[in-house]
Amino acid sequence: MPPLKHHTYSHTIGIASFEGRGFMNPVDLRLDREGVLFVLSRSNAGNKNVRVSVQTLDSEFLYEFGHWGTDPGRLTLPAALAIGPDQRVFVADEHMHNVTIFEHDGTLVERWGQFGSGPGEFNRPSGLAFDSGGNVRLVDHLNARIQTLTPEGRFISAFGTFGSEPGQFNFPWGIAVDSEDTLWVADWRNDRIQRFTGEGELISVLGESGSGEGQLRRPSGVHVDRDGNVYVADWGNERVQLFDRAGLHVETLYGDATLSKWCQEFLDVNPEQREDREKAGLFEEEKRFWRPSAVETSADGLVLIAESCRHRVQIYQRVKTAVPA
Repeated sequence: MPPLKHHTYSHTIGIASFEGRGFMNPVDLRLDREGVLFVLSRSNAGNKNVRVSVQTLDSEFLYEFGHWGTDPGRLTLPAALAIGPDQRVFVADEHMHNVTIFEHDGTLVERWGQFGSGPGEFNRPSGLAFDSGGNVRLVDHLNARIQTLTPEGRFISAFGTFGSEPGQFNFPWGIAVDSEDTLWVADWRNDRIQRFTGEGELISVLGESGSGEGQLRRPSGVHVDRDGNVYVADWGNERVQLFDRAGLHVETLYGDATLSKWCQEFLDVNPEQREDREKAGLFEEEKRFWRPSAVETSADGLVLIAESCRHRVQIYQRVKTAVPA
C-alpha cells in the first residue's frame, strides 16, 4: 500500500522579477487575516531588488514596499517578516541590524535596533514571530540567542548561547510560536529544530544531521499550524518535511510546481522563450524545490512554501486526515 498523502498540490505563484508582480529570491512569507499574501524578496549580491510584495492567492498583484536603501523605510538585506496582531508588518534586516515596522499598506511607522551584543542589540537578526502577548520573538542570528522585545523594540528578555549542545545555537535562522506559546527554532548549522518554553527552557530537539527521512540539513524555516503539525523548510536537502508534535516524521514534499499564471502569460507573449524552455526539456527538474526557505499555512488548510532560488511560492492543500498524535 502506498504511503498516505497528507497534501495535494494546488498551484504556484511567482516569476523572477525585479519589480512589480513576481519575486527575487523570496525568503519569507506571511498571510494577513484576510488571506492576502506578503512575500519578502531578499534579492542577491548581484542586484538590489529587495522588497515586500503583496498579492492575492489568485495571483492578483496589489502593491509593494520596502525597496533597497539605508534610509528609514528602506531595506538592504532583509531576512524575515512577520505580521503583528494589529496587521502591521515587521521586517528584520541583517545588514542594518534592525527591524522596520510598516503599516499594512507599506507606510513607514518606525525602525529600531542597532548592532551589538547587549540587551536589545542585534548581530544580523533573522527570524521573527509574535507570541500571544503581542511581543516580538527575534532570532539574533550571530549572537546565537533568542530575544523577546515589545513591538516598540524595548528589551524584555533573552536566552541562548553559541554551541552544539542541547539548548545552544549555531547560526539559528527561523522561528515559530505555536498555540501554546512554545518556541520552535531552526538551528541552521546544527541541523535541527529546537523547541523551548516561552521562558527559554529546552523542551525537545527534532531532527539530526543527514538526508534520510526525518533528518535535516541546514533547516532555514519552521512553522507550526493550528493543529500542531510542524513543517520544516529543509533548505539543504531541497525539501519540506512534515512532523507531528511529538517529532515523528509524517510526510516529505519535494515540489510539484506547474507554471504560475504570471509565467504562463510571459511565455504566451515571448514565443522564443517558450521554445527555448521546451528544447531544454527540464520539466521534471522545474517542478522540484530549489532552496525552500519558509512555510506558512492558512486557516483553511493551504500550505505555502517560499522557494528562494526559483523565485516562486508553491501552494499545497492539506488533506483532511489526522496526523498521528
